Amino acid sequence: MLEISVKQETLREVVELLSSVVSEAKITITSDGIKAKVVDPSHVMMLTLDLNKAALEAFQAPIGEENIGLDVEKLKAVLRLSKPGSILRLSEQKSRIAITFGNFNRQMAVIDPTGLPDTKVPSVTPPTTIAVKVEDLLQAIRGSEAITDHAELSVDPEKGFTVKAKGENDIVELTIPKVGLSMFDAKEAVSSLFPLDMFASMVKAIPSTEIRLGLGNAYPLRVEFDFAEGNGKGVFLLAPRVEE
Repeated sequence: MLEISVKQETLREVVELLSSVVSEAKITITSDGIKAKVVDPSHVMMLTLDLNKAALEAFQAPIGEENIGLDVEKLKAVLRLSKPGSILRLSEQKSRIAITFGNFNRQMAVIDPTGLPDTKVPSVTPPTTIAVKVEDLLQAIRGSEAITDHAELSVDPEKGFTVKAKGENDIVELTIPKVGLSMFDAKEAVSSLFPLDMFASMVKAIPSTEIRLGLGNAYPLRVEFDFAEGNGKGVFLLAPRVEE
C-alpha cells in the first residue's frame, strides 16, 4: 500500500511543474521515489521529473513499480487549502488517493494510467550548454510578452547568451556576457526560435534560482534544473519554432 508524507512546499513544486504542461499526469512510484514523464497535447513541450525518496518525510511503496493517474488541477486546489510548513499525507485507498493535513481530509478518484500517454523521451544532446539565472530569463520574458509570441535564444562563444524578441515595430533584447554565466560551454554560435508562451510557462514553474540551458541551431531546447532542496531533478524539452 502506498503511503507518503511530504512537505507542502515540496508537493507544491511538483504540482506546479506538472501543471505547466498537463492537467492529468501518470506518476510512477518505485522503491527509490517518484518519477513522471509528461508531454503537452500539442507535443511541443515535455517534462521529466525524478523525486528522490530523501525529499519525503515518510515513504512506503509497494514492491516493484506502480503507475497512478492523478488529476493535477485537483491537487492544486487541495494545496491552496494547506499552509506552508504543513506536512501532507497521501495514501492509496482502493481507487482513490486520500490527502490529509491537520483536520482536513480529501479523497479523490485516481485516473486509469493506461488511458494516459506513455511518453517516450527523445535523446537530445545540444552542442552548447550554459547556466542562466531564472530572474534574468523572467525579465526577458516580461519584456517580450507585450510585443510578440516568440523569442530567439542564442549563444555566441565570444559575446555570451542573448534572448531577443521582435515585434512589428519593437525589439526587446537581453544579453548576458559569458563572464556573467556560471557555466558556459560553447564552441560555436547557435540560435533557435521558440514559442514564448510555452517558454514562459516552463521558466515560471521552475523553483530553482539557476537553470542549465542546452541550445543548438533550430534544435530543441533542453532545460535542466534541481528542485526539492536538491533531492529532485527535472528536465524540460521544448521544440523549436520553424519559420517558413
